[in-house]
Amino acid sequence: MNAYDAVGRDIGESGSWVRKFLGRQPVRLDADTYLAIQDRYARECERWEAEADLQRARFFALGKGDDAMAQSTAQRVDVDAGRPVSRAGRVPAVVARLVDEDRQ
Repeated sequence: MNAYDAVGRDIGESGSWVRKFLGRQPVRLDADTYLAIQDRYARECERWEAEADLQRARFFALGKGDDAMAQSTAQRVDVDAGRPVSRAGRVPAVVARLVDEDRQ
């Protein structure tokens, strides 16, 4: 019930009014109340987006420079297009060479 009261205070109505409005009971919705609801909703959305941006920035800052793929030199395995090639023997050697890169 405290949440209804808090929302009611934000929009200039009572907690009882909010419960009735959400419960689809007949209540009067004045233009001022409608605009207050719309304003509060917009402010909450902006706050959530700012928080998401902050969390995203913190997440990317944690891994900055730790990405092994970004640090290694790109290596390609050239394969002739349109020709079926059995690479079963080459794959372990290529993978081993890429994994052992850091040890050299």
